[in-house]
Amino acid sequence: MARRKEGNRVLGPYRQRDRWRIIVVGERGTRTVKEYETEGEAKQVIRSLKRHLVRESSETIGQARDKYELFMRMEKQNKRNSITATICRLEAFFPEAEEPLVDLTPKRCQDLYDALCLRKSERTKRILSVDTQRNALAEAKTFLTWCVGKGWLPKNPLVLVEGKGRRLNGKVQLRINEGRRWLDVAKRMADEGEVGAVAAMLALLMGLRASEIVQRVVRDVDDDGKLLWIPDSKTKAGRRTQEVPEVLQPYLLGLVAGKEPEALLFGEHWRNWVRAWVKRICKAANVPIVTAHGMRGLHSTLATDRGISAHAVAAALGHESPTTTMRSYIAPGTVANSHQRRVMSVLGREGDHNSRMRNDSAPIVPTPSCGEKKSNDSVELMGIEPTASRVRF
Repeated sequence: MARRKEGNRVLGPYRQRDRWRIIVVGERGTRTVKEYETEGEAKQVIRSLKRHLVRESSETIGQARDKYELFMRMEKQNKRNSITATICRLEAFFPEAEEPLVDLTPKRCQDLYDALCLRKSERTKRILSVDTQRNALAEAKTFLTWCVGKGWLPKNPLVLVEGKGRRLNGKVQLRINEGRRWLDVAKRMADEGEVGAVAAMLALLMGLRASEIVQRVVRDVDDDGKLLWIPDSKTKAGRRTQEVPEVLQPYLLGLVAGKEPEALLFGEHWRNWVRAWVKRICKAANVPIVTAHGMRGLHSTLATDRGISAHAVAAALGHESPTTTMRSYIAPGTVANSHQRRVMSVLGREGDHNSRMRNDSAPIVPTPSCGEKKSNDSVELMGIEPTASRVRF
């Protein structure tokens, strides 16, 4: 006996004397017969009904997004913060959760991206930055590629949509004197019990990402506060162990006291918490407002300026390639200045050369005079030794 086909389909057209009929099969096999005067009219109705049935049976953007979130959590095992960021970007790009996936034509996707480029942030009331727009576009493309793999779309309609504008490589960094004032204020706040100030100092003195800072747990502080473990990070290269500058060790030991090994070191916070504290300290120190990423950049600029190789700085920052470090973190001119100072040092004229090298285009750290201690890690910044190169794996 032939297997009965499932419903939700249109059959025909069939000629019935001087008319043409079609049969609409419902979900439970129910049949509805409709007749039309011409074959062309019947075919037009069939095409319309088929488009309607496809839309009705299609996954909505919201349904697909929920399944994608489950996929990231269960199969890819992405970090919670990473999943949250991805979903936020998808919600920004696809604001209509009930829209069927099959309605996402190339033109519709281009319109969605154009609308995103004109949208203002609810927080700042400004047009979204190019980086924000293009990050959302990249996430949307990855998401729709996944939907194609699930059979919900025949092809990715976002493939031909190109990002607009130029990404910003690197963040505004403080000068040396500004960094000293910033650190003085941060230390004062930390001494007053503000743990957010300690978190902000980790960005400058150890070059940690904001996400890496808020994810640290008590057991990551090791060897009596001398080491900080980062067992998971944004990249494979980000999994590392870094030495903790002496100035930070008492603060970290105070944070771990009396807490369970798996307790979060700073408590439950989103990475924006670190950024907010960096800016708060900037205001209190009366220096230009920079981001936590900018502090991370200043760390790498100072380290490279001191002669630490880009490869070592990249390892300390958790970058897979020194190219990322050079392009986005190290101030322009820093590597060239460092190379010239090393050449002059070999020639025995470093002291004379340094007096001509000082300028505000890139932060320059004075070379220690004879008898002064030279940091093994990065630079002697404001009388302390932030780590940059001695990284253990």
